[in-house]
Amino acid sequence: MLRALCLAVAACLLVAAPALADDAAAQVEKAWLTQLAIRQSAPRQSAPQGQASSGALTTQSDAAGGVDGIKNGGFGFHTNQEDKPWWQVDLEKVQPLGRVVVWNRCTPDGARAARLHVLLSGDGKSWRTVYEHDGTVFGGASDNKPLGVSLGGAEARFVRIQLPERTWLHLDEVEVFGRDDPKTNLALGRPADQSSTSQWSGGRPAATPPGRVTAWSPPEAPLPPDAMDFDEILFVKRKPYSSNHYYTDINNGTAGDRFVPDNGIYVYNLRTKEERAVVTAAQMPGGKGFIGKISLSFDARKVLFDFREDPGAGFRIWEVGVDGRGLRQVSHPPADEAEKAARWRKGWHTDDIHPCYLPDGKIIFSSTRGEHTVLCGGSSHLVAPTLHRMAPDGSNVEQLSNSPVSEFCPLVLGDGRVMYHRWEYIDKGARVAKTVWTMLPDGSQCREVYGLADDTTTVYMYPQPLPADDGRIVCVGTCHFPQGGCLGAIMLVNGLHSNRERGPDPDAKDYVQWDDRYAVTNLTPHVFIQRRTEPGWHFLTDEGRYVHDRNGRSGHLYTHPWPVSDTRFLVSYKVRAADHYKDVPDAYALYLIDTHGHHWPVHKDKNLSCWHPTPLVTRQTPPLVAPTREPTYVAGGKALCVVADITLGMTGVKPGEVKWIRINEALPRYWSTGRRWGHAVSSSQWKAALWPRVQWGVVPVEKDGSACFEVPANRSIFFQALDADFRELQRERTYVNYKPGEVRSCTGCHGESGRSVPPASMTTPLALQRPPSVPRPQPCDLAENGGTGLAGQVIHYPSDIQPIWDAKCVSCHGKKDPAGDLVLTGDLTTLYSVSYEQLASKEMAGPIIPEFTSFRQGDRGNYNGAYLPPKSLGCYKSALVEVLTSRDDPKNAKDDHTKMLSDRERMIVSRWVDTNYQFYGSYYGRQHSHWAVADPGDPAYDPAHFRRKATFAESVSDHAPAWHR
Repeated sequence: MLRALCLAVAACLLVAAPALADDAAAQVEKAWLTQLAIRQSAPRQSAPQGQASSGALTTQSDAAGGVDGIKNGGFGFHTNQEDKPWWQVDLEKVQPLGRVVVWNRCTPDGARAARLHVLLSGDGKSWRTVYEHDGTVFGGASDNKPLGVSLGGAEARFVRIQLPERTWLHLDEVEVFGRDDPKTNLALGRPADQSSTSQWSGGRPAATPPGRVTAWSPPEAPLPPDAMDFDEILFVKRKPYSSNHYYTDINNGTAGDRFVPDNGIYVYNLRTKEERAVVTAAQMPGGKGFIGKISLSFDARKVLFDFREDPGAGFRIWEVGVDGRGLRQVSHPPADEAEKAARWRKGWHTDDIHPCYLPDGKIIFSSTRGEHTVLCGGSSHLVAPTLHRMAPDGSNVEQLSNSPVSEFCPLVLGDGRVMYHRWEYIDKGARVAKTVWTMLPDGSQCREVYGLADDTTTVYMYPQPLPADDGRIVCVGTCHFPQGGCLGAIMLVNGLHSNRERGPDPDAKDYVQWDDRYAVTNLTPHVFIQRRTEPGWHFLTDEGRYVHDRNGRSGHLYTHPWPVSDTRFLVSYKVRAADHYKDVPDAYALYLIDTHGHHWPVHKDKNLSCWHPTPLVTRQTPPLVAPTREPTYVAGGKALCVVADITLGMTGVKPGEVKWIRINEALPRYWSTGRRWGHAVSSSQWKAALWPRVQWGVVPVEKDGSACFEVPANRSIFFQALDADFRELQRERTYVNYKPGEVRSCTGCHGESGRSVPPASMTTPLALQRPPSVPRPQPCDLAENGGTGLAGQVIHYPSDIQPIWDAKCVSCHGKKDPAGDLVLTGDLTTLYSVSYEQLASKEMAGPIIPEFTSFRQGDRGNYNGAYLPPKSLGCYKSALVEVLTSRDDPKNAKDDHTKMLSDRERMIVSRWVDTNYQFYGSYYGRQHSHWAVADPGDPAYDPAHFRRKATFAESVSDHAPAWHR
């Protein structure tokens, strides 16, 4: 098929109106035919054995997408995953070249191109490398910052782009300019080729002009008068968000054209068919601001909403009466706004979004005041809001959570708990685990509802409980990107189901919509998020097949479900299938749908879209939940954890095998970690976890499997169950934010919410017959053993592990003729060191879980979300640990490696093995190999700080140490 988005002008013309004028349609057709001609002009070749030859896509036809003149932030070509993938263009004659301009794919996958090489050739056989990129992620059409490489008049006929590792290569466009004519793109329309094709090559399905796919549309019927037992609906009217990811509404969701005076909050009367304004942007500061999400008070008299005055302002919380009176601003910039902004970038601000009334009159909302950034974004450029609460007048703002990644859309359940969306990944792919959680209104007792074991890229956003209050929720199942405010399918989720998985995709042969084996039901299966494919949606056509479309123009989209009963739901619905997902102002209307697939139009505006339908009815105020806090621990900023028997639910782990629990923190990436110099290494380029973990200490487990111990509060804490040698048996691949004085208990280490375990013994656990344990150092950290004597430890490969290899291993595993083809020297690489890259690329420390890009498998952000049984990771799967500890290992037949390290050194290495290949101990410091020596351009920089190991206090701090700059 053609590239996912056709020419920019064609796209604009397509979305300008429901129907195209004849001349506009002709222009679209001409643009499409031009693109098709470029692709079809490439020579066809015989298909490989086993492939259909009719119309077979070739490496040449796919590669033509890199020289078709289209720059839209997508990809023009896409190789398969392979070693050193390449793409090249034939300029058809040798000539002096001035520069090459590379337009990157403007999604997180663009990071794959960060180490590209540029090669030149006169004959297409002998190649010379003329440029190697330094690992910095570069942009393209979305920010108009492509990579420009000077060629200095070098003569060549062929220009090749190649990556130096095993991954996929996909770029938007490559331009080549001559030395003598620097304005003419010599590559445009020239023959191109690449190393391979992939399932994404040319896009799917078969080529169809834009807007010509005939989508399957659900049947509609007039809304019955008695369809809903209330008279009025409160809703938001505005253009769609312009955001490019589901979590970037703050960063790039409010483009300048989204600010119009008619944006506002309205009420639609079902009986009179009339609409009235509650408040519009014309009445707000600036006269044409942007209104995001609303929350109706329990007595249905007032409404909270988030509002941005202009593209450069922060979102703030406002309140107005449903009758339009009493308009007031609730939240204001914090007192230290200027200092916060300075830690981010000049001219920045905090944002407050997604407000919700609490039963006691306070307001819970999501905010960037905690100064967190998204982990997979380069150079800390995307914010990650977390939950906060404040008094009704906006005072006494309190941060409720310290989650490393984003939290959104809190709402109060009937029992007084707060349900919300949480993005997380603890040793999981960065695009899985888009989960739903609950907490008490003070932030304590956070618990998963659904999503931790859902091994798909589906984002479970805007959840609402069903009236039956039976554990089921309805939400939108959206994609990670692209976005326009979380658009997708309407999903029904049973949070109490024992199976924590979604089930087959709707295009699978064994798919059944209502399948009791799974927790999730897609109520609108004509659109879904394919479990591994990003970006975009899969839509059902009237031919009965599904098509993949990143622009949302091949089918219908939904969002913001509100259950009016257990079987009927108000939604925002993209009425015209061919409308672009975010570029048509009036694309979305209010509809009523049900569990049988019926669709009833409710209300549509002729100029703007309608969002967040909310019945204008009173609701019973939920009870006030009084959290239990232990005063002793409140004062010390700690919480108390009790485990009855940690081995319960741990398949393959014998009673008594778990001896210790390691307490870890997943560190957020704070605003002050941002790189503002060249030659930077963002954690988005790290090849394992995108976040560093620190150890707060270990605590003992009693003979009966019980444990009782203190943990630090207001931290993202996760545990590891360890054997007698302090090696991991099981890892908690999620985290909990404990509040000061909170007491939490669990039956065992089953790893999945809702999984049944044997009844607890009536005997008091041994751990409760003594005072709670305080985290202590591992034996390798004791002062008498040469350690610091501290429980808190930073795991930093250059200073913890490399010295061991230098002292004990490099004599055999050096640069020349290394034993076992394993080099363990500490020579620098761009991002890491030789020994680290050797161990990681060979996975000698057990299976690596890349949360984003990897050493040999490319982007793995869509994988590794499923639950893993004990002994799946770390030491028990490590060939390195095996050779260092087992005399029976074949590598010990000649040289006994079990005697090469001391007990302390083996424990240090084992702890590192259990970190999922952690290299850096914190986000702080200059890490790119450029900074290993003094830089004449930055005389203030001291190379002594290169890859410096932060202290424990520095690593966990939200403020960068002085040497970071």
